[in-house]
Amino acid sequence: LEPRTVDVPDDLAAALAENPGVRAAFDALSNSVRKEHVRQVESAKAEETRNRRIANIIAKLGEE
Repeated sequence: LEPRTVDVPDDLAAALAENPGVRAAFDALSNSVRKEHVRQVESAKAEETRNRRIANIIAKLGEE
C-alpha cells in the first residue's frame, strides 16, 4: 500500500512554507482534514475568495 497523500495547491503550499510552525500543524492533521482544507481552497471561484480562505486556514492552524 502506498501512503495517502494530498496534493496541496502552490498558493497554499507557499503560505504554509512562510511559517514552519503552521506547516508542522498542517502536516500533523489527518489526511481527511488536510483534504478538506485543500477542497475549500480549490472550490473558490474568485481569486480574492481563494486568498481569504488560505488566510483563514493559516490563522486557524496558527492558533492550534
